[in-house]
Amino acid sequence: MSFDYLPTALREMNLLSIFVRFLLSVACGGIIGLERGAKRQAAGFRTHILVCTGACMAMMTGQYIHQYISPTADPARLGAQVISGIGFLGVGTIVTTNSNKVKGLTTAAGLWAAACIGLALGIGFYEAALGGTFVVLLAIIVLQRIDEIFYSKVPVLDLYVEMENITLVRNLLVNIRQHRMKISAMELQKAKSGQHDAIGISLTVKKLDRRDDVDMLEVISCTKGLTFIEELV
Repeated sequence: MSFDYLPTALREMNLLSIFVRFLLSVACGGIIGLERGAKRQAAGFRTHILVCTGACMAMMTGQYIHQYISPTADPARLGAQVISGIGFLGVGTIVTTNSNKVKGLTTAAGLWAAACIGLALGIGFYEAALGGTFVVLLAIIVLQRIDEIFYSKVPVLDLYVEMENITLVRNLLVNIRQHRMKISAMELQKAKSGQHDAIGISLTVKKLDRRDDVDMLEVISCTKGLTFIEELV
């Protein structure tokens, strides 16, 4: 496949190509970061720009070493280190909430994708970088809406409840099963209320018929021995 439609100067290492690559890395990283920042994620506009630009610079450095210092050097070696090293930033954006939900995975994946886009720009593969930016935006904006529509139809509740004592947990299980619901996850923990003998339970309940969320809460709240219930969001 030929990419001769672009000026040769943009593929080679020179002041023009360096400027264009840095400019595009700021633009591509910034566009992705704006969406993340608008949702108040830990890694936003500036972080994505820095990741994309840094990856771009690492790849250009590899190309420079190969082209001007050592023709036998692997120009992709520095880029490979970026791919593995970006993980520490991604981990910093992933958190586990009090309701045991994991958040920040999309942002972490976006940072990794921004680094890959920067690498493509750094080596002069503009087509892949711009196409990758479009696909990333498609995934985190357009496909997210499809994701929300799909999962909004899945009847699931994340709850925290407290029972008077552990022997009454069976009442909760029986009540849920009798009303056409299923527990897909359950964890016993110390009661937040601090009441003597009370037991706290975090659970995910899936309804097997078309009950709405309010009805599910009402059914579960009627369990004998249940002293507290709240929906986890």
